[in-house]
Amino acid sequence: MNPNHLLTFAVVARFKSITLAAQHLHLGQPAVSGQLKLLQSEVGEALYERKGHQIELTPAGKGLLEYAQKMDADFNQAIDYVRCLQQINTGFLRLGSTTTIASFYLPQHVVQLQKLYPGVQVFMKTWDTAEIIRNLGDLDLGFIEGPVDEDELPGNYEVVPWQDDEIVLVLPEDHSVAQEYPESVPLEVFTQHPVIWREPGSGARHVVERALASAGIVAPVSIEVTGVSGIKESVRAGLGIGFASSQALRHEAKGLVARRINPPDGLFWHLNIVAPKQIIQSRVTKAFLELCLK
Repeated sequence: MNPNHLLTFAVVARFKSITLAAQHLHLGQPAVSGQLKLLQSEVGEALYERKGHQIELTPAGKGLLEYAQKMDADFNQAIDYVRCLQQINTGFLRLGSTTTIASFYLPQHVVQLQKLYPGVQVFMKTWDTAEIIRNLGDLDLGFIEGPVDEDELPGNYEVVPWQDDEIVLVLPEDHSVAQEYPESVPLEVFTQHPVIWREPGSGARHVVERALASAGIVAPVSIEVTGVSGIKESVRAGLGIGFASSQALRHEAKGLVARRINPPDGLFWHLNIVAPKQIIQSRVTKAFLELCLK
């Protein structure tokens, strides 16, 4: 059974006229009549009979009309949905992000997207970089810290360079290191004080570990916490010194201070976006990328 014939049948039943249905569908009357004949042939029973200038459905036609009307309603809803997608009035955006980016970089862009396109629903998962790469099939965009080997990505994904960020030492404002080094601290402080480390999958931890290894410095791992908040609260509690994105201390009112690590250059890392190739990006994905890359 041809679905188009069933949709045409629903329109004819609504107008009770082949002529009016043909005008509504922008088809010739013979084309509509031909579709009805083919549909009746598939069913094997008469679906309507002519009564003057109108048609009247047979019992078989009335029974089939219930399904034709459901299909017609679903079809029109699908058309409305596609129109909304084309105008970015609806749809979904699935983001995967590392903790730092989710906490300090993405919120402003998500708010901007929802102001411009209030019908779009945004869902965000917070993972480390490795987990984001493993779950790309369930995401529209991934926001990661540090480099990624493009050979590890599915063939239809690419890495889009985004922003640079600095890793800073996080200290209680009255800590001896903060007093001794008012601006920058050498890497050696990591061997002189208890260090609060991020979890092993953290991009910030990888940056610090690489810098220490390059300098031939071995710093013991005695405390590990998860997330930027864990670092800040552990430092605030006096458990040791920590490190985090410079953005984590941007709005810190009191209690904690930041110091540049490894003067004069500091410790910088790259924030990247893992995105599907442009040809397969949804309109919502393209709109959000444009906001992020402005």
